[in-house]
Amino acid sequence: MAGAFILTLLLWQPGVALHLGPKDTFTAARLSDFEIKQITSETEASAFDTPESWREELRVRRVHLGDAAGLVVQGSKFLCGATGNCQTWIFRKKGDQWKSLFTGYEPPIVEGFRLGPTITNGIPDLTVWSNTSAETSRKATYKFDGNKYRPIE
Repeated sequence: MAGAFILTLLLWQPGVALHLGPKDTFTAARLSDFEIKQITSETEASAFDTPESWREELRVRRVHLGDAAGLVVQGSKFLCGATGNCQTWIFRKKGDQWKSLFTGYEPPIVEGFRLGPTITNGIPDLTVWSNTSAETSRKATYKFDGNKYRPIE
């Protein structure tokens, strides 16, 4: 539990943008085959491409989303663009189900992300950074509306 708390603090540090790496696997996140099937099914439904193996393509890290368990899921090859941006999902656990918080929206394609420090409806706000070229980037923030993340203007 202490490790999860430290991870939550890291994800909430202002100015820190994260990108998942090769050590962020389904195995490292301690997910069952049932949970992996739920997550890959939801990502497949909203992904912009289809890799040969979802288990190899997706990076996964556990996070805390207020009172609920959460996951950051990020593409690593096929779901990434030439500028280093990768499609990224946030999942929240409700009962025994993992649900994407981007239902109805295409998950963002980003280089880095940060959860918090601000919270809306009990869930940390999501700030993302995307490379738009070699020299420029764009920042966007998503807030939880009670059901899903919505981009704010």
